[in-house]
This record gives sequence, C-alpha cells and structure tokens, in this order.
Amino acid sequence: MMIKDEGLNDEEYAFQKFKALLEEQLGRDLTQIEARKIRWLSGWEHETVGVFFDLIHEVAGKKNEGAFK
Repeated sequence: MMIKDEGLNDEEYAFQKFKALLEEQLGRDLTQIEARKIRWLSGWEHETVGVFFDLIHEVAGKKNEGAFK
C-alpha cells in the first residue's frame, strides 16, 4: 500500500490532518475525547496512520460522490 501523504510520519502533522479531515466531513468540531483519541492514533507507526487516513479520506470521498446522485 502506498501512503498518499508522507508527512503523516510526523505525529503533530498527522493529528492536524486527521482532525481537519474529520471535522470537515462531520461538519462540526471534534469533542475533547474524540480529539484525544485521534491524537493517540496519530502517534502510531507511519504506515498504520497512513492506512487509517487513506481509508477515512476514501470513505469521505464516496459519501460526497453520493450527494450528487
């Protein structure tokens, strides 16, 4: 699997990217506990973080595609 965003190996960068993606797709700010768990996940091994990020991004794209049908 190719990780689309190589910057995800930096924990703070990964957290900010995850947080922004999730808040955009949810249409709201993350709760404190949600943000804490995303920060925790962002510290995992680079490939694992990339896989989760790519999956969330793909699902978000499919959700948005369905809005135009």
